[in-house]
Amino acid sequence: MATKFDVIFDNGGGTTLQVGKRGFVHHYDDPTQAAQDVKILLDGGNTTDWDGNEPQSRMSYDMDMERNGGYKWHDQSDVKRIVKAGKLERPWGHNMENFYDALGVKVPED
Repeated sequence: MATKFDVIFDNGGGTTLQVGKRGFVHHYDDPTQAAQDVKILLDGGNTTDWDGNEPQSRMSYDMDMERNGGYKWHDQSDVKRIVKAGKLERPWGHNMENFYDALGVKVPED
């Protein structure tokens, strides 16, 4: 069974990875590092021996926050769909662009 995760791109350029409802959470300043960690999960790995858990960074989805531009929330199925398609249709910020670029996804040029 694949490890469920969410990736949250915030409007300050950060990227948060949170695994499961109570699992590993980490806020990254470098979206490329976040993508490398997500790649491990996509390849069937898990976070049981990872350092850097930051439970204080855990977020709950808030539709108003996303609608108002506070962040863009991609769940595991979103990430898998975009990686499989190999193309990011609507980039939202440089953190999202760099994240998906690191996963080999074609990102539209500015």
